[in-house]
Amino acid sequence: MGVIALLISIIFIFLSGLHVYWGLFGIKNPSRVLPSNEKDELLMRPGRAGSILVGLILAFFGFIYLNSVLEFLNWKGLTYISWAIGTLFLARTIGDFRYVGFFKTVKNTDFAGMDSKFYSPLTLVIAALIFVLEFWG
Repeated sequence: MGVIALLISIIFIFLSGLHVYWGLFGIKNPSRVLPSNEKDELLMRPGRAGSILVGLILAFFGFIYLNSVLEFLNWKGLTYISWAIGTLFLARTIGDFRYVGFFKTVKNTDFAGMDSKFYSPLTLVIAALIFVLEFWG
């Protein structure tokens, strides 16, 4: 199960770096990574601080799963945090039934295409790996 934990950790650390990069240098094409409505108006503008905050949270998630491999912190509460992270990513996979997730209704935007091809499948894989790790790890 150490391989699964390491894989999850690598995914989170990569995503963390991506968000920190966006926070520091900006997003080249925001309509591909931020949800937008039918008129291509962005539904959120997280700004630099918001992007860096998400990056730090994702780094924290990465270190939780790196802890499963290296065991630098021995606290049973990490299991509950891991379940919460898995549930969070499963909820992201399902989405808001409008702009985000597999069950979105707005499907003709740049973000919707990227979300269907990459973002939602990635969140599903992350959630599945976390639940496998917690059930059988």
